[in-house]
Amino acid sequence: MKKLLMALILSLTVSASCFAAGAAGRFATEEKAADALIDALIGNGTYEQVSKSFSQPLKTNLTAEKFADLKKDIKTKIGAIKNPSFVQLTKPYTFQKGYSGVDGLVYLGAIDSEKFVRILVAFAEENNVPKVIDINFNLVPIQQAKPAQKDASK
Repeated sequence: MKKLLMALILSLTVSASCFAAGAAGRFATEEKAADALIDALIGNGTYEQVSKSFSQPLKTNLTAEKFADLKKDIKTKIGAIKNPSFVQLTKPYTFQKGYSGVDGLVYLGAIDSEKFVRILVAFAEENNVPKVIDINFNLVPIQQAKPAQKDASK
């Protein structure tokens, strides 16, 4: 009985690690592609290098010329983005439909001492490979915390 129980526990452990390895592999692929895309948009990198990770509809809509225009728009409208760092993985889920199949990788980068940019790179599977379907930049002002006021009645 003990051998049977140990075999069952061992098989559950192995199967759980296999499921985790699949999710970790997808996340690693998405993170590598998102890092390269953001780096290309704010600094080094070319369209040819990063377009390999684009979905077919994104490749159609975001041509090399539009990619160059986007790079210019980021520099003029947002500014120089410093140290973009991965902060969150989102997997939209609803009780009616379940997991949407889209992963969102959220990055934050500093613009100056008063604002930062939130970058969202969205992925969906295309032919069983995660591909970039959208990228979004949002300026976010830094809100200063107000000092707590002391209660005068004490």
